[in-house]
Amino acid sequence: MRNITLLLLSLFWASFTQAQSKVIIACIDDHPPYQYLGNNPHGTHISALEVLASLLDKKLIFVQSPNFARCIAMLKKGDVDVIAGLSKTTQRSKFAIYAPFKPADELKVISKEGIVINTYDDFKEKIIGVSRGAAYFPRFDHDNTLDKVSVQSDPIGFSLLLKGRIDLIMLSPELLKTFSEEINSKKLKVSPIVLEEVRNNATFFGFSKYHKLGLSNKNLVEKITSAYQKGLFN
Repeated sequence: MRNITLLLLSLFWASFTQAQSKVIIACIDDHPPYQYLGNNPHGTHISALEVLASLLDKKLIFVQSPNFARCIAMLKKGDVDVIAGLSKTTQRSKFAIYAPFKPADELKVISKEGIVINTYDDFKEKIIGVSRGAAYFPRFDHDNTLDKVSVQSDPIGFSLLLKGRIDLIMLSPELLKTFSEEINSKKLKVSPIVLEEVRNNATFFGFSKYHKLGLSNKNLVEKITSAYQKGLFN
């Protein structure tokens, strides 16, 4: 009887594991133009996730999160398999592996009228909005001498900038386009900052080390990197 029970449990676990390996669970937050939440999530990162699912022959399931920090927490625990747009950091590398899917975006600074950011030193004595869970570049991320204010998301950070409650935020050119009308009407300054720091030259999928995709980490990274080099995510 005991052997039969063990056999049934073994068969159940094998069936459960096989079912899990047929899906890929992605955490997404509201981050236009990359990710728009709703009944039909869309955006450039959503499209990349759809290509990823097709490449791996998986059914794509979205978990919609109120912010990026929550997605990172879920990735760390293995509750989701992947996040699109996860920057590499030493801390994240303890629970995540990375595979590129597009060239990295530039960073531009949007600041209040009268504030111009040309070099890193210009950040000093400014109130800087930083999106919760975001990584910008190592020198900035680890600089505790700067006056950084955590905001839930880039759109909220931008709204605080419009209200004059912070001095500046950093955004990609793609995201900046979504705020172009307000930037012009409020006479905000857009500065292409020259950074001494070496930033990642690619944008990455971040996979949980506890993913259930039925592939080794090595095979997973090699497969996606090859697709990226062939331009399949364009």
